Amino acid sequence: MSIKDSNSSVVVPTMDDVRRAIKEAIEEHAASRNHPYATLEDRGFVTLSNEVDSDSEKTAATSKAVKKTYDLANTANQNAINANNNSNSYLEKKQNGADIPSKPEFVNNLGLTETVRLAQNAVSSNGGSYPGYFKFAQVGTSFKGHSSVTLISTDGAYNTPVSFTNYEWYKNNVQTGIIRGNGTDMLGYAININNTRVMTLSEGGDLTLKGNATIKGSLTIGGNLTIGGNVTVGGFQTTNDIDSGVSATRPSDTLGKVESTPRNFDSIINFIDKKSDGSVSSVQSLLKGDGVIMSTSHYQLDPNGFVKKTSPMISIWNNGKFETNTKPHGAVVEHISEGVYYIKGILGINIDMEYDGIEIPLCKNRLPLIWVDSEILPDGTIKLMTYHREHSDAPAFARNAREGYSDGDLIDIPSGRFVSVRVQMPATKDEESQA
Repeated sequence: MSIKDSNSSVVVPTMDDVRRAIKEAIEEHAASRNHPYATLEDRGFVTLSNEVDSDSEKTAATSKAVKKTYDLANTANQNAINANNNSNSYLEKKQNGADIPSKPEFVNNLGLTETVRLAQNAVSSNGGSYPGYFKFAQVGTSFKGHSSVTLISTDGAYNTPVSFTNYEWYKNNVQTGIIRGNGTDMLGYAININNTRVMTLSEGGDLTLKGNATIKGSLTIGGNLTIGGNVTVGGFQTTNDIDSGVSATRPSDTLGKVESTPRNFDSIINFIDKKSDGSVSSVQSLLKGDGVIMSTSHYQLDPNGFVKKTSPMISIWNNGKFETNTKPHGAVVEHISEGVYYIKGILGINIDMEYDGIEIPLCKNRLPLIWVDSEILPDGTIKLMTYHREHSDAPAFARNAREGYSDGDLIDIPSGRFVSVRVQMPATKDEESQA
């Protein structure tokens, strides 16, 4: 509203004018940017902000910012409370897993159960005892100095090792194992030393050796034995040498030697007996020619030194002592009285087609020293009777006169001499089974 007089003009603003003027002034002031910001010390304008992470001292937080800040603080506080309350439910870093309540369950949750099982069944690098078995194409030891051992399975060529053990020592090599034959057959078991075959044992038991062999104890061979060098058995050495033959040797001396002679010699083999100093003690030669080599298994000397074919034979001395060859097992002799002997455990006298059943001793003039008679008892026992025998028509030195005895008197077999009786033996169990 305005009031004017006649002389001058006076304008009185109304409330609307005042409000308008104030608003315009404020807008003008705000637009001029010449107004100060309020601080902790000076008055000024205050700017509102919804930011909760601002560090400005010229803006004031709105209720929204205050609430948001409160909510964040409350959440953090609750988390801290929960963490404090649940501290026993979590693992401590410094424990390094020692505080895991159930380690098997923990491993299972991580999917590592199979890994743990494999680790438990793994072969330790420190060795140990393992009840199971392993299958490898090749397995070996690490080098210890200059030695190693390797087990090898391979598909080798004919006459080469296919399943064997390989030993190494510096540049030396030893292989022992199965030697391949044709197809799926094998040649046997062999030992190769530095690529040289020194021993082969065939599937049939034939043993082939190259070089020398030493055997302690007994050696029984059911097949062939081929030796390229020396063999020592129980302290005795047999040497196979084309030029020198075969010899049996003790460690300290030479016992003997069987020598094959050159083709132009009259003998085919020499048997040489040597002294302990190696010198020859005697030589016996086997002459060349057709014939049969006789041995005591088929031939035997009779009481007078003649060689005769062997049958079951018993040699009886004057006091009843007796000896048998290898055949009359179980036979015994009893000296019953002077000039009377019983031969028991037999089936009577064996009458050889070539010789008589009883051989008596002769004197140096080839005259019989005794008479003999025999009787076969019901059980097969031979009753042998010997009588004094004189030769009245012979010179005095050859008559065989004995003081106190007349021709035909019972008398024991002359001292130092024996009577040989060929006997018939009962069949053995083996002979009965073959009959």
